[in-house]
Amino acid sequence: MRAMPSKRFHIDRTETSPQIDLDLDQGVLEFVGRSLPSNSENFYSRVYRWLDEYLQEPKGQTTVNMRLDYLDTSSSKHLYNIFQRLNAVNERGQQVQVNWHYEAGDEEMAETGKDYESLFRMDFRFVEVEELF
Repeated sequence: MRAMPSKRFHIDRTETSPQIDLDLDQGVLEFVGRSLPSNSENFYSRVYRWLDEYLQEPKGQTTVNMRLDYLDTSSSKHLYNIFQRLNAVNERGQQVQVNWHYEAGDEEMAETGKDYESLFRMDFRFVEVEELF
């Protein structure tokens, strides 16, 4: 018998990597901070493992809360991979909603979110906030 995955998955925020919270029971993914980890493959491989587990039996609605103030190139590629996995679930009829938070005046991060929105058929909502975290 396979061990049940933990219901919650958490990575602490550092100067160079985001806090990541994944809640299996609620179907909520949260990314908070900035993403320029020295080894992005290493950092994001943990997220992929958990996400793939979750996506075998996703909730009817998955909510993704993005609160990032900076993404380096390799991180944006990993984010693309994450959205691609979520998009597949969305295409099967389970809803995925992405809440893309950006700081007031940060056009660059708003644009980044819009770029992702144009690539996937998921429900993106753009939320301008005073403080991201």
